[in-house]
Amino acid sequence: MNVSKQKRDDLVAKIKAIRTFVSSAQQDENTGNLLTYLSEIEKDVKGKKYGLVFEEHRETVDNLLDSHAPVLTEEKELFIDNGGQMNFLIEGDNLAALKLLMKTHNGKIDLIYIEIITSSLIQFKISSGVAEKGCAKSRRGVHLAVA
Repeated sequence: MNVSKQKRDDLVAKIKAIRTFVSSAQQDENTGNLLTYLSEIEKDVKGKKYGLVFEEHRETVDNLLDSHAPVLTEEKELFIDNGGQMNFLIEGDNLAALKLLMKTHNGKIDLIYIEIITSSLIQFKISSGVAEKGCAKSRRGVHLAVA
């Protein structure tokens, strides 16, 4: 279901209801202006939409996170020695990882880099307040490099 389209259709229906009400009232300059405004609003609502659209719906992981807590497990072969500074790589679902990080590292993370399935991961290091790129091996899925 396309929630954005449904919302636009609902708005258009409300605009039509208001137009019907205004049209049935005694006509004067104000009602004429209101009808013009309604037409402009309807045109904007019906117009093509471009850009990033966030649909309002629940993903399977949303429902799972309602009753389960994500847990990080360490994989020694993915360890990156960064001279004692704690950086780590999370492989898995973005939403679960970010919700976990909000609970465990809120206010302590300088940078999160999210990469979608590729053969290598760019890891960032923070030094002197500037993110620097480094490389780390990657095996599967979506990755978060957290510094």
